[in-house]
Parts: sequence; structure tokens; C-alpha cells
Amino acid sequence: MTHDLGIVRLSEIASVLGYEVSVGLHPVGDAVRDKGQLACGRRFNALLSDRWRVTDETLLPGAGEQRAWDKLLRLVDATPHCLIGVDIESRVVDVQALVRRTRGRERDGQVDNILLVLADTDHNRRVVDELRASLGPVYSTGPRRIMAALRRGERLPGSGVFLV
Repeated sequence: MTHDLGIVRLSEIASVLGYEVSVGLHPVGDAVRDKGQLACGRRFNALLSDRWRVTDETLLPGAGEQRAWDKLLRLVDATPHCLIGVDIESRVVDVQALVRRTRGRERDGQVDNILLVLADTDHNRRVVDELRASLGPVYSTGPRRIMAALRRGERLPGSGVFLV
């Protein structure tokens, strides 16, 4: 015996049980969904001096923590230590959500600076100033100063947002 359970009926049953139905559509094809982010990460890595040690997908400190830095940079032979948390975005969809996520990483990430690295696209170029303004003065370090420090293998002059 088969039952054809439509979305409306499934939603009604879920509601009675205290749930809601979520349906998503996903493109058929390449299974890698974060290709843009990975490409941006490779461009970012190409900027780095060999004095930086890079670890991908590093969990934030704390038991049971599920959030991760896309990249965690450690400056070789730095005393005291120098850690940079890197969050990579291929497309900024929601500035407020990104700011909230960044605030949580500031609180819990235990790093010296945070870099928000955005893919260099028309869309991201249009929203980058709004993102910087929303993040505030802590993220006002200019991209040229940050990139120069990354290339030289030196401590960053501050946290920031830049396009690659």
C-alpha cells in the first residue's frame, strides 16, 4: 500500500507534531558547493609570506564548538604568538548576519586579529563599504596595509576587510 503524501498534507502533520517542513532545491552537477569560496581562499594563500603557517577549517576554541575559521594564520617564530582568524565570503548576502557572526568570533575566537576576505566581485565591491561601516573602527585598517603585512610576514596593523 502506497501513500502519496503531498507537501500541504505533510506540512499539516508536521505542524501538529510541532515541526515545520523545509524544502530546498539544489543544482544538479558538481557536488562542491563552495567552489567560489575555495577559489578565493587559494587567491588569498598566494598573497602570504612563507612566514605564515596556514590551517584550514580550524574549529574555534571550546568544547563542542562547531564554528570554524576558514583559515587560521600563525606567524612563525613570533613572540608573543600571533594568530589571525580568516573568514572568507564568496558573496556577502546579509551584512547584518555577517556582522553578528563576526562579533561572536571576536568574543570566542581567541585570535589577535580577524580578516574578512571577500571575493572580488561587482556585488561585493558594492557592499564592502557598508560592511566596513557596520563592523566599525576596529575593521578600518586599509587593505593595502593588511596585504603588505601579509606579504612581508609581519604582524597585522589591525583587523580588516578586503577583496581578493
